Amino acid sequence: MVRERSVARGASARVPTRDVVLAAVRLFTENGFEATTMDDIAAAGGVSRRSLFRRFGTKEDILFAEHDELFAEVSRHLETASGEPLDVVFAAARLVLRDYLHDPEVTVPRYRLVRVHPRLRDREVAMTARYQSAFSRYLAAHEGEGGPEERSLAAGVAAAALISAHNHVLRGWLRDPGQDTRGVWERYDAAMEFVRRAAGPMLHPGRAPGRDRVMVAVYPADLGREELVRRLSAAVDEAGPRG
Repeated sequence: MVRERSVARGASARVPTRDVVLAAVRLFTENGFEATTMDDIAAAGGVSRRSLFRRFGTKEDILFAEHDELFAEVSRHLETASGEPLDVVFAAARLVLRDYLHDPEVTVPRYRLVRVHPRLRDREVAMTARYQSAFSRYLAAHEGEGGPEERSLAAGVAAAALISAHNHVLRGWLRDPGQDTRGVWERYDAAMEFVRRAAGPMLHPGRAPGRDRVMVAVYPADLGREELVRRLSAAVDEAGPRG
């Protein structure tokens, strides 16, 4: 089920944002983005031309209106969530992916429109940059070691990795939206773990894990348990601490 969206006050308040966006996306797909007018969208969306301009301003604003609302939701999450900082930003990125998966009627044709219109692609790049900046600021404030410059750099690189991993999974679904979403979520979780392994040493260089030692024990089959434990303990002591 698509989550409920906010609507503007006034005569057009009965028309949810998504309904207007969906009407616009359908017109853009059928008639072309450039050929579709604001009057066309107003008529198809059931709102007055004046109200449409007041609420959205341009065709680009309509196409990305739900992005603006989603970014506000992500920002609220970052402001109120608690827990391990990387988990918080992973959950925030999860909200974005969930929104796409729950509304393919809008998100899939919008993706196809963005691919063929450079102006729309620039707008989407700007939206992506907003998410990356928000994640970077959050991580810099809650994660990392060292001085402000080191924390800011590590947070920025981690946020960029997160956005890249998220978009890799998202675009895989957008190219084939008929696939089972359970597989999409599995790939998302795997991608986030990949980011965690990559970002952890950057955010906390002092916590870089050491290498585990491997010990191979060869002993007589009839050796008693106590003697086996004694020999293993002696071998560990002889090897000394890990360095």
